[in-house]
This record gives sequence, C-alpha cells and structure tokens, in this order.
Amino acid sequence: MSKNRKEYKIGFMGVDISYSTETESLPSTDGRQQPLPIASEEYGRSSSRGEEYGRSSSRGNNIQSQVIAFYKNEIPSQPNGDFIDNILNHWYGNYNKLDDFDTYIQWLFPSRERGKNSQAPLLTDEDVEIIKHCGFDQKAIRALEVMLDFYGMELKNNTINLAPNHRERLQVIKSHGKYYFVISRILSFLKELGEQKLMITWLKLLADLIQKNLLDGDAKISFNSYWIKYLDKNGFDEVKAYINEINRN
Repeated sequence: MSKNRKEYKIGFMGVDISYSTETESLPSTDGRQQPLPIASEEYGRSSSRGEEYGRSSSRGNNIQSQVIAFYKNEIPSQPNGDFIDNILNHWYGNYNKLDDFDTYIQWLFPSRERGKNSQAPLLTDEDVEIIKHCGFDQKAIRALEVMLDFYGMELKNNTINLAPNHRERLQVIKSHGKYYFVISRILSFLKELGEQKLMITWLKLLADLIQKNLLDGDAKISFNSYWIKYLDKNGFDEVKAYINEINRN
C-alpha cells in the first residue's frame, strides 16, 4: 500500500462511508466479497484482478473482441441470450425475461472482473474507447433505460426519477440481493464510460429510496460499501452534500 493515503468520510443514516486516494492496487480477493462481488472496496478503485485480465492489453492480431462484436449486433449473448438490438428493442418491460440476468447482463454491462457467467467477455481499455467513440455509447444508455424500467425508474432529460409503477417494482427488487448486485455492475460500466452525471442522479434517487425505507437494509449496505465509491471525487462530494441535506430533513 502507498503511504500517501488520504481518507474521506461521510455518515449516511448511521453508517460511515469512506474512501481513500490510495494509488497502488489493492490485494486481490478470492471472489467471495459480500454482498456485491464485483464492486471495489475503496473509492475510485477497481480490483487488482483487472490488471491480471489485461486492462491495457493490445490486440496485435486485430481480432475483434466479443464485447464489440456483441455491441455491433454480430453475436448474441451467451448462454441462451439474444442479440443486443433485440434486447434493447424487444425486452423493454418484459420483466420475466430480464430477470434471467445470467443470459445477458454481463454482456450488456461488461466488466473487467470475472462474474457468474463464465461465457461473458471481459472489458478492456480498447473496448471502452470503441464504445465511447464509435457511437455504441448510445446503446449503453438505451441499455440503462431498459434496466431502469426494470427497477421502476426512468431516464428523462438526463435525470433519473421514479416511474409510475415504482412501488410494484421496488417490492420485487427488495426480494433478492441479486438486484443490488446488478446495480453495482451497471454503475461500474457507467464509470468506465465517464457517465458521472448519470451516476450522480441515480445515486441521489437511491439515497432517497433508502431514506424513505422503500429499499431495505441490504440496499443501504450496498450504497455505503460499493455504489457511491464508483464516483470520482467531485461526484462523491456532490452526493455527500445531498445525503447530508436529506439526513437533516
């Protein structure tokens, strides 16, 4: 660990949230982190396993990655998934189909971490640059909209709010921790794409839901331990100020 470490803390509903400016990689874990195994343990960090899987690798043989092939609608997600255009255009509102996360979620929101689906590709720097600069980022935003609807939320004018069916959907979300795992995965991918503003508006909404007990204690743990730590310093400070405000009210 680096000796140049600076920590920041914020109390959210009786729990301290902290992050550090540690610059060296954290030790790898055994993949059994609780409760969200893909999330980092400190602000602004990805697990050191991201380096192991070629964070800055170069494809000298010019073989197109599976991430990009999927986003180009050339291959379906595996196992037993679908092409991205079908998911974005025809799965919206099909909650039973969307609930089977293992068939598509690690393809739609790829990560540098190994997840439950061993057939899903890992994200690299090259993939991120292609998605951001070749127009595929719009598909990523559409994918976010599909999943927000699944959670009883909607994206309008760059702001995430509750959808008309939010009470019904939030009752479903509270039934299983896997739904919070997926929020972590989505936030991780949004961070890769530099979508801090969307992350901030979503985290503010999630903080409101936790404060109003519309999400349970597991959501609070996930928020404090994982979700907020995907933000950069400015984003963290903005959400921190927002949480302090709702704590006072």
